[in-house]
Amino acid sequence: MNFTTDKNLHTIESKKVNGTGSEQNVEPWVATKMTKMQIFWMIFTFVFTLGPIRVLLFILIHAISLIFYRIMAIGVNESNSYGKFRSKLIEKWTNIGSRLSIATMGYYRIKIVNKENYVNWKKNRNERIIISNHSNQQDIEIILSLIATGFIAKSSVKNIPFIGSINTCLQGIYVDRSKKNTWIFDKIKLRATNKKLLPIAIFPEGTCTNNKSLLKFKVGAFSAGAPIQPLLIKYKAGFPLSFINLYFTVQNPWIIFLNLFTNIINHVEVTFMDPVQPTEEEKINPKLYLENVQKKYQEVSNWKVHNLGYRDMVKYMEEMKKVKKNN
Repeated sequence: MNFTTDKNLHTIESKKVNGTGSEQNVEPWVATKMTKMQIFWMIFTFVFTLGPIRVLLFILIHAISLIFYRIMAIGVNESNSYGKFRSKLIEKWTNIGSRLSIATMGYYRIKIVNKENYVNWKKNRNERIIISNHSNQQDIEIILSLIATGFIAKSSVKNIPFIGSINTCLQGIYVDRSKKNTWIFDKIKLRATNKKLLPIAIFPEGTCTNNKSLLKFKVGAFSAGAPIQPLLIKYKAGFPLSFINLYFTVQNPWIIFLNLFTNIINHVEVTFMDPVQPTEEEKINPKLYLENVQKKYQEVSNWKVHNLGYRDMVKYMEEMKKVKKNN
């Protein structure tokens, strides 16, 4: 796959060799590059809207959460039950702590679409596997504010301050992307069938996008042949800076960090799609299960699905770095 880059846009074109030799614009990581004036206004607004204080509150909330989870996790690992009492405490604090955390970023309200599906899930919890599209790190806390769950994540996440420790305490599972992780299917099956363990959440795209496209799902989430609760997360422009980019792109990490605590108000919408019960054929054929769920995502989101993945994103990042060096 060959990439063509543009210095004014975070964009690439993918020239794929196929029967027609056609070109396909790679949309999942396209984002308009912020101008110097926009960066100036972002920094000014960050200070004016008490961004530094909000950052400190964010750190304080996570520090309290970390202490709480470490106490709760004594004697428990990803395969052991917390027990009914500890599970209830963990669920309550996870929802409350995550709500407080995202409030420091301007998310004071989460708009839930198909709320009856959310109410039914909270009541019955039949779907132990939660899947969602993935755009940024906020996705994790948005989900945690609604559902107490561990996440399947790349192994490097384990070492991220706060996030790694909290996910470990929530019985998260880590995979090494450089190796074949066939053992993960057994782990997913265990979490899907054992109601004494916390649910497990998976981002089946395997990496982030710009919240305007979908990547081809990976088979892991569907390997257990178990019921799934799909979520669709959509972000909308905030106030006062509507140009703020809250999605994963190749921006400077510090700019991404400032973005999180700049706007006074940010908007997010979570759609609790209809839970999916696999057919007998889908239980035998995870790829068929995957394809049918992906179609449902495409219908609900009205986004295009791209046959791209994590390795394509890595190539894209490498090309963008070359462009920056040459300009």
